Amino acid sequence: MEHPPKIGKEVIEGCKSGDQNAFEAIVLAYQKKVFNIAFRMIGNREEAKDLSQEVFLSVFESIHDLREEAKFESWLTQIALNHCRNRWKHLNRRRYFKTDSLDDPIRTEDGERERPVYDLSGTPETLFEKKMIRELIQRGLLQLKEGQREIIVLRDLQGYSYEEIGRVFSLAEGTIKSRLHRARMDLKEILKKSMH
Repeated sequence: MEHPPKIGKEVIEGCKSGDQNAFEAIVLAYQKKVFNIAFRMIGNREEAKDLSQEVFLSVFESIHDLREEAKFESWLTQIALNHCRNRWKHLNRRRYFKTDSLDDPIRTEDGERERPVYDLSGTPETLFEKKMIRELIQRGLLQLKEGQREIIVLRDLQGYSYEEIGRVFSLAEGTIKSRLHRARMDLKEILKKSMH
C-alpha cells in the first residue's frame, strides 16, 4: 500500500494557526487513507464517508494538542480508530451488524422465499474471483474482535510498518507480531467456515 505524502512541520503549524490551505493540504494527503481505514473497520461506504468527515473535523479542532509533528500520522490514525470504535458501538446498539442465518428464508414483499444456494465447487479461477474474495474478507473482518480487526486493517490492508503500528497502539513490536498472528489465524478460521 502506498503511503500518503508526509505532511511537513510547516503545514501542521499552519493548520494550528488556522490556515485553511494547510488544513486542506492535510485532508488531501490523508483522505483516502482515513476513508479506507473507516471502510474496512465498519464495512459500509456511506458510513465511512461520514466517519472520514468527522475524523478531519476532530483533527481541525484538536490539532493544537499535537505536541510532536513527527508523530502526526500515528495521531491521525488514533483519531480515526477512535471514531470507528464509537461508530461501531453506535451501530451495534441499533443491531446494524445483525446477520441473518443462511438457513433462514429471505423475506420479500411477496412473502418468504428460499435463499439461493451458491455452488463454490467450481474451478479455482471461479472460486478466487477478486470481487468474491474482497467481499468474503470484508465480512470476515467484521466478525473479528475490534483489536484484531484494527491490527489487520493497519498492517495487511493499509501497509503500516510494525514500528508505525507500535506508535499507534503504544505496543512493542513483538506484541504486535503475536497479536497479528492470532488475528490472522482467527480470520482464516472465519473464512474457512464461510466457504463451507
